[in-house]
Amino acid sequence: MTPKEARELSISLKLPDLIGTALEIQQAEIIRAEKLQQVPFFEAEWEMFMTEIENKDYYDNSLQLLKQSNVAEFWIKYRELDFWQLLKLFQ
Repeated sequence: MTPKEARELSISLKLPDLIGTALEIQQAEIIRAEKLQQVPFFEAEWEMFMTEIENKDYYDNSLQLLKQSNVAEFWIKYRELDFWQLLKLFQ
């Protein structure tokens, strides 16, 4: 994903601006976009997403909490985790 694509996804999802150094923000924006690129699908298929959340015994608001994570260091530190593993961090 390019920096421009990452920024466009951040805007379309109304994600908060990242906090960190310029380099951290640049890295984190791409990582965050790659991790959250499935969110538009899940938001369109909300019932399916909520069923998956229930099956995994995650909190209903874990997606909202993940989307609001605006510290660049968080995204860099957890870049190896997949979408569902990141959601689990908010349990």
